Amino acid sequence: MSETTIVLGAAIFRDHRLFVARRSQPPSMAGFWELPGDESTGDERGTLQDLFATEFGVALRPVDQILSDRVLLSWRDADSQTVDAALRVWRCQFPAEVTFADGEPRPNMYRYDDTSWVPVEELDSVGPWRDEARIAAGEIADWFLSDETWQGAD
Repeated sequence: MSETTIVLGAAIFRDHRLFVARRSQPPSMAGFWELPGDESTGDERGTLQDLFATEFGVALRPVDQILSDRVLLSWRDADSQTVDAALRVWRCQFPAEVTFADGEPRPNMYRYDDTSWVPVEELDSVGPWRDEARIAAGEIADWFLSDETWQGAD
């Protein structure tokens, strides 16, 4: 039996908007919006920090895991082989002193080619999403809207 690949996603909110990015690689995911993330290397916090430093040129602070494993259908690994995979989402923050203009942080155009800060109530204003990513984003948005403490930390 093959081991399940853990795919990490970062849930980042600012001003009641969720940070999302559009994939450009691998080809099977190109054009789809998602919570930015990567396959876990074992150190989940480190994986997310490395991704954001490399892909977006910004520091990231993973706070805690907020969404347990959700099955990803038709996930393809780096060799384009379909593998068993699960999405695990972390609540993350950018450093408080970092400010962004619209459309920032910008991707380096390798794995992602666009970003957006999407209002929580308007997740479908960007698209298309892979079904699993859209469902997870909706769950996280619902949780954010029901958690005054999280909204206050936004």
